Amino acid sequence: MLPNFDTKINFALFLFLCLFPIHLHALSDTNYANVTPPPVTNEHTISEKAEMENKKYQSLEAFSKALNLLEANYVDSKEVSPDILIEKALKGMTSDLDPHTTYLTQKQYSDFSTDTSGKFGGIGVVVNPAGGKLEVIEVIDNSPAEKAGIKAGDFIYSVNNTVVNSKTIEEALSKMRGSVGTELTLEYFTPEKAGKNIIKRVTLEREIIRSNSVTMHQLSTGYVYTKLSIFQEDASEQLAKNIKEFEAKNSGKVKGLILDLRNNPGGLLDQAVRVTNLFIDSGIIVSTIGRDQNKPEDVEYAVKRNSLSYFPMIVLVNEGTASASEIVAGALQDRERAIIMGTQTFGKGSVQNIVPLPNGGALKMTIARYYTPKGRSIQARGIIPDIPLISQSILGRVQQVQNEGLNGRARREADLEKHIEAKDQNTLALQNKKEEKETDSWPSSLKDDYQVKSAYMYLKSMGKFTFLMDNANK
Repeated sequence: MLPNFDTKINFALFLFLCLFPIHLHALSDTNYANVTPPPVTNEHTISEKAEMENKKYQSLEAFSKALNLLEANYVDSKEVSPDILIEKALKGMTSDLDPHTTYLTQKQYSDFSTDTSGKFGGIGVVVNPAGGKLEVIEVIDNSPAEKAGIKAGDFIYSVNNTVVNSKTIEEALSKMRGSVGTELTLEYFTPEKAGKNIIKRVTLEREIIRSNSVTMHQLSTGYVYTKLSIFQEDASEQLAKNIKEFEAKNSGKVKGLILDLRNNPGGLLDQAVRVTNLFIDSGIIVSTIGRDQNKPEDVEYAVKRNSLSYFPMIVLVNEGTASASEIVAGALQDRERAIIMGTQTFGKGSVQNIVPLPNGGALKMTIARYYTPKGRSIQARGIIPDIPLISQSILGRVQQVQNEGLNGRARREADLEKHIEAKDQNTLALQNKKEEKETDSWPSSLKDDYQVKSAYMYLKSMGKFTFLMDNANK
C-alpha cells in the first residue's frame, strides 16, 4: 500500500483561466475629456492564443500518428496494443512531476479504494515503495505476514520470484494480492549494520485482511496507550469508541493518553480532521492552499460537540509519520493540546485529488499544500518534536556498539576487571516495585519500546504536577 495518499475522492477540479489584457497606448499631451474611447482589440493576444491551441492540436495529432504507426508496424504486436501504449503515455505525462502525481491503472485504482476501506485480501503488510524498494512499515496483527515472522523495517527482496527493483515494483505489488487461499512466496531480509543481509524465504497463504486501524492498551489505572496505524474510513469512530469505553472502565476519567502515530503513512484527510477534532474543540485544524497563495481553498475547523473531555496527552512520531498523521501532530502541537515526542516526521504536506478516467483508471494529482493552524508548511519539513527521542532502531545500534566496546578498551566500571557488584537497598527496590508491576502487564511490544516507556514517564509526571498545582490553588 502506498504511504502518502490524502485524497478527496470523486472530486473533479476544473480551472478556467480567462485573460483580458488591456493594451495601453501612451499618448503625450493628449486629453480625452468626456470622450468614450473606442473598444481595444488586442489582435496580438488573440493570435498568440490561437497559435498555442494550434500547437496543442498538432502535438495530439503527432501522438495519434505515432500510436497508429506503432500499432501497425512494430515487430512485436503484443507489446503495442492501444491500451498498453496509452497507459504508458499517461504514466510518462506525470513522471516528471512531483512523486505523488501519477496515473493509476484500473487495478491500482481499485486497490487504492480497497485499502482505504479497511478490507482487502493479501498477506497483511503495509509497505513503502520509495526508491524502487519495498520496505515493510507495518505488519497487521494475526496476519499471515506476522505469523511468518516478517517485521516492520524488513525489506521484501522478491515476490513469486520477481526481484523487486524500480522497474518491477508495480508488478511485485500486484502479485502480493490475489484470491483468498492461494499461496505467495516472498523473499525478505532485515537490514544489518555490516551490510551482510541474510535473505529469508517464506510461503504464505493469502487471507481476507480486516485491518483495525486502532489498537489500545491500558498502561495503568487511568493511563492508556493507543496506536493509530492508518487513517481509513472509520478511524475516528474507532478511536472515539475505544477512548469512551476506557473512560467508562476508569470511573469516567482518563489521567493521560499516548497517541502513537509512528509509521502511520496517512490516509484520508477527513479522518485526520475528525481525529484531531476529538481533542480540540474550536479553531482551525488545517488549511489547504492551491495555486493562489492568497486564497485558501479549504479551511477545516474544530466543532465542540465532536470533542472528548480534556486529559493530558502525548503524541509519538517518527520518520514514518506522514501526511494525514502529520496534520494531526501539527495541529495538536500548534494548539498546545499535546506534547509531541519522537523524531522528525516524513514531511509530506501536499494534497492529492483522484479523478476517475473513462478507461477505469484514475489521475492522482497534487492540487494544494497543507498548513498547520499557525500557518506552518509541512511539505519537505515535517513536524519537529517538542521532545526529541532517539529512535528505537538507532538505540539498538548504539547499545550494540556499547556492548562491543571500543577497540577492546573498558568503557564503564562494569567493564573493569575485579569490579565490585552493586547492591540495591531495600527501600530503593520498594520504590521501583510499583513501576515494575505496572509494566509487567504491558504487551511485550510495549515493554521493550524505549519511546513508549519515556512517554509514559512524562505523562505520569504531568499528572503529578497537575495534582500539586490544583492543591496549591485550593
